[in-house]
Amino acid sequence: MDNYSIKILNIIDSINDTKSVGVSEGFIFKYLNQKMIVSIHHFKPIIASLINSTEKILLHTKKNVYWNELMIFNNSEKKHTLNIKVIKSYRTKFVEKTTPINIIINNRKETFVTEYYSIVQNYDFQRIYYLHFLISEDIDDSNLLINKFKGLSGSPVLDNNKNLIGVFCKVKLEDNKLYGLVLPVIYLIKTLDKIDNEHLYYLNFEISDINKINKYKIKQHSAETLYKIYYPPINCEIPLDIYYSFEGDINKSIKCKKKNCDIIIYEYKKYNKDDITNKIIKKENEFKLNTGLLMYLISNNMDFEYNRILNKYIKKNICLQDVWISFEINN
Repeated sequence: MDNYSIKILNIIDSINDTKSVGVSEGFIFKYLNQKMIVSIHHFKPIIASLINSTEKILLHTKKNVYWNELMIFNNSEKKHTLNIKVIKSYRTKFVEKTTPINIIINNRKETFVTEYYSIVQNYDFQRIYYLHFLISEDIDDSNLLINKFKGLSGSPVLDNNKNLIGVFCKVKLEDNKLYGLVLPVIYLIKTLDKIDNEHLYYLNFEISDINKINKYKIKQHSAETLYKIYYPPINCEIPLDIYYSFEGDINKSIKCKKKNCDIIIYEYKKYNKDDITNKIIKKENEFKLNTGLLMYLISNNMDFEYNRILNKYIKKNICLQDVWISFEINN
């Protein structure tokens, strides 16, 4: 079986020092004649990664990605040490239910069946599509299977034609079934196309006045449903907020058609309500309340501090980026 992935040691910023947050997988992807290493950060404040081989190779960040789980690194100059196959082909169209998907586990190809796509909400402001594939319907074996998948986040997921269709992220127990969650490859392609991956964007218009974005009609199937729009790269309708996350970027504008048939050009606006930064930001004795700090508290099982912050700040709907907090860290 072709070797597609390599072990990567992730280093987390633990405020006072650094420590390993664990081992994940990575792979080399060639896009627009550029090679890069792709992996997953799980929204944790990772400040550096090393290739876990006979000699440690520091990976330098190519793109800081905060709107999804991807980590993108420049390809190492010591290419001879990376004995893995470069992935060049991909398909952005969502694979259909029952489609076989392949992932390499312990140097063996294992095939699973696509069950469905679903939006997972990480925070109030961050919703992401994941492909769900069925691992097992036997919950008695769930712990054994979860251990089998530990450290595999960042592994490439391929179809039977060896096209990249996504990046494995995590496992999830739902309805007495164990699923694997895959970030669709459209997230990788849009990440590489974007200039600004550190912020979310939106279009500032009154939705009831707009009929089309570009040539595609905005739809609301009922009064209770979210507005959706057809998205050609994946060949399906998606919610507008996810459309914005794919297409929004700095200094980017788009043509919209109003219901009175007027054509208006709108520029994407930066979504400043919440801070999606994964970095832990320290100023004197205070820390910025952002996803990096929250994930640090969760990762280090600091339930007391996390709940205190949750009750005092988040439930009061205070914008994360505007809040600086002070507390003691007991390592």
